[in-house]
Amino acid sequence: MRRAVGIGLLISVSLLVSSATAVIVRWGKPLRPRLHGLEVRDRDADGRADQWEYRVEGAGDERLVLQDEDGDGRADRFLFYRAGTLEHVVARSVSMGEPMRHLVLCLDGVPFEIMAALWREGHFREFFPPQRVISTFPADSDVALSALLHAPPPPGYENRYFDRQRNRLSGGVRVTLAQELPYHRRLDYAFPGLLRGPAYLFPEKAFFDDLARLRARFRASRKRVFIAHLSTTDVLFHVRSPELVKRHLLAVEQVLRELFYESRGALAITLFSDHGNTLFTRGRIALEEALRAAGYRVEARVRDARSVVIPGYGLIGAVALYAPPEAWEEICRIARDLPGVDLCIFRERRPEVPRATPVVVVESREGRARLLFDPARRAFRYEAVRGDPLRLRSLWDTLQREGKGYPDGFIAQEVLFEATTEHIYPDVVRRIYEAMADGQVENPADLLLSLEDGYYFGSRRFDWFVRLRSTHGSLTQRSSTGFLMSTDVRLAHPLAAREVLSESGLDRP
Repeated sequence: MRRAVGIGLLISVSLLVSSATAVIVRWGKPLRPRLHGLEVRDRDADGRADQWEYRVEGAGDERLVLQDEDGDGRADRFLFYRAGTLEHVVARSVSMGEPMRHLVLCLDGVPFEIMAALWREGHFREFFPPQRVISTFPADSDVALSALLHAPPPPGYENRYFDRQRNRLSGGVRVTLAQELPYHRRLDYAFPGLLRGPAYLFPEKAFFDDLARLRARFRASRKRVFIAHLSTTDVLFHVRSPELVKRHLLAVEQVLRELFYESRGALAITLFSDHGNTLFTRGRIALEEALRAAGYRVEARVRDARSVVIPGYGLIGAVALYAPPEAWEEICRIARDLPGVDLCIFRERRPEVPRATPVVVVESREGRARLLFDPARRAFRYEAVRGDPLRLRSLWDTLQREGKGYPDGFIAQEVLFEATTEHIYPDVVRRIYEAMADGQVENPADLLLSLEDGYYFGSRRFDWFVRLRSTHGSLTQRSSTGFLMSTDVRLAHPLAAREVLSESGLDRP
């Protein structure tokens, strides 16, 4: 009897394993292209391609020809051929008025430099060249997408967060599975939360499944404006080489071209990313060990002056800490001296300063600075107390000499943005201030750490099964700079995350 039961169990387990294997094998197969490239031509012999011809699979002698008529690199004339006869022509000016549909698609974590390189190589030529988008701080999806989609603030900087009112850690896997953050309600498509974990084990399969789901959902929808989030592009950057991810991004190009073809050109597409990626890693910072060595307890609640809560979740280059105010200075000194920590940020404890306009302190191994904000003028002042941790002193002095600041040392945010989009820390003053003091999340941190490129912190469970190859989250240029490109809007200058929808012709989702 026992032998029979054992054999039965063995057979059952074997069948389950076989079924699971079959599901995994069938899941996420590469998408079969419908449009196949035939020829790229330089019609006016100026050394630049200006015509791209594609054959439509399964449609007889049906072809799509894209032409660049004005020499700016973007295809502005679309010719649809059937049986060798020109059937339909679409001329795309800078603005076609109201297209039949508008696809707004976030490619999570795609750096500006990657998309710019693809465009230079001749890809995505239905679009104008990409422009820089400066993310939030932390440069992380929950915060950035909330800003990009003009959604209410999320509870914390990541899916796992510290609930101040209840004095406990909350969220985590439950939030990831349920996809219940406010910005999710602005999306018409997002990858199922249940598949977010397996995506790191089978990143290519997850990516192709994500892309296929997006395509099917868009085709089935009748919404004029369709907003989607392709989260698995970020997964690919986390665990695969940049060269491999670039090749996978061509599958996105293929799907977008198919959708454009199916619409007979009556489709506007806005393509953007929520943040960048470092494209390399160095290692995890030893933050918990350093705090414990100094007599602090890393725990789930703030119980006393020696308690520190660190809701680490994703393996990213920013860290949020919660602790009693009397411990902030010491915790900052401990953290700033750790290998991999670039900047430590906290609010200055000054009772004479109104709560709405706190002073924010920035420390590094090289110095200390104070950031002040004047809401009436939307202007900031950078006071380098010791050293120059944000490397802004020279730039600040130059702007003042050029008459671009106020006599009391404040400089308007618009001026600072323009002057710092290619700085080592782009748009840094505003991003720090919003992260600490401006309602960016419901439970702002007491201290925030920005890490050097390649360093990260987060859940140790993720460290066990993910070999990290890239990360994001910090204030640095690589981590912070995403992209925006459009089929219908030529972008003249870099943008902050909150400006993306309005610049794309969409004031609201």
